[in-house]
Amino acid sequence: MMSAETVKGASDLLGKIEQTKCLAAVYRKAAEITVGTTSQGFSRSNSLENTVTLSAAEIGDHIVAALERRSAQMRDEPPKAEP
Repeated sequence: MMSAETVKGASDLLGKIEQTKCLAAVYRKAAEITVGTTSQGFSRSNSLENTVTLSAAEIGDHIVAALERRSAQMRDEPPKAEP
């Protein structure tokens, strides 16, 4: 029998996989993609810096492929052992 923590963990993982699939679909349909860096300094701000806007043709396929790999890795992730 699975513990409540294991069931919750599996549910959370399925949610993350679904979010990643939805995000890949957004990038697949995008016309332009803005890419930038973030840094956490003393202000603890996560603002996007050093941005560049690229066409989806330039970078979209790379992002979609990365998200699909991430989704596959999460699906293949072995269940965590119960304590």
